[in-house]
Amino acid sequence: IGRCADYALKDRDDVINLFITAPLENRIKRVAARNGISENEAKDRIKKTDKSRASYYNYYSAKDWGDAKSYDLCIDSSLLGIDGTVELLKDLIRIKGIK
Repeated sequence: IGRCADYALKDRDDVINLFITAPLENRIKRVAARNGISENEAKDRIKKTDKSRASYYNYYSAKDWGDAKSYDLCIDSSLLGIDGTVELLKDLIRIKGIK
């Protein structure tokens, strides 16, 4: 869900709090290709979005956005690619027994 979901749902046992990230260069290439923009534009968009997300999260949760202590699992999606990351997360949800 995002937007402080780990904080808002902290008392529930039927959730897995995830933080999915990737190296900036991978993110730039993906955003540029997906949106048909230059890599410089993509980098600016990513930096602006990250700053906004961090500010929102830090303000409402009083924690640091992206800090591994706030999540059950942090994963670099460039390791397995988008599809591989999805498969890994599907397996995690199945193993955890979340419906």
